[in-house]
Amino acid sequence: MDVGERARIYAAFADASRRLASAMDAKAGFVFAVNGALLTFLWIGARMADVLPHTQWLAMGASLCSMLALLAALWVVVPRPSVDPARYTRGGARPVSYYAYVATRYAASDFAQFERDVGAFDDADFAREALEAHFIVSRIVQAKSKWVAVAGVLTLAGMTLAGAALVSKLVNG
Repeated sequence: MDVGERARIYAAFADASRRLASAMDAKAGFVFAVNGALLTFLWIGARMADVLPHTQWLAMGASLCSMLALLAALWVVVPRPSVDPARYTRGGARPVSYYAYVATRYAASDFAQFERDVGAFDDADFAREALEAHFIVSRIVQAKSKWVAVAGVLTLAGMTLAGAALVSKLVNG
C-alpha cells in the first residue's frame, strides 16, 4: 500500500469518527429535549406542586434525575482533547486540521506562512495528519458515548419516578 492510499484510508477513518461524534451530539440533544419536556410536564402539566407530600417527593426525585440528565447531556459537547504539542516540537508534521493549533500558531495575517507550511507537507505528513485526527476524534467519541449513556440512564430513572408520581397522584387524589 502506497502512502497516498494510506492517507485516503486514514482520512476515511477520521471521517467515520467525526460522523459518530455528530451522532452522539444528536443523541444528547434528544435526551436533553426529553428531559426538558419531562420537567415541564411534571410541574406545569401534571401540577405536582398541588399533591400530597409523598407524591411530591417522587416528583422531586424524578426532577433531580431529569436535571442531572440535562447536565450530562450538556457535558457531551464539552470533551475536546487537544493536540499534544510535544509531538510537533521535534520537526514533525504540524496538526493543521485542528482549529485551535492553527488559531494559536498563526496570526490572522499569517495565511501565507500557513500556506507555506502546509505546502511543505509530503504524502506521509498528510497520512499522519489524517491518522492523528482519527486518533483524537476517537477519544472524543468515547467520552461523548459515556456521557450519553449516563444521561440515558438518568432519563430512564426520571421517567420511572415520574410515572410512579403520576400513579400516586391518581391513587391518592
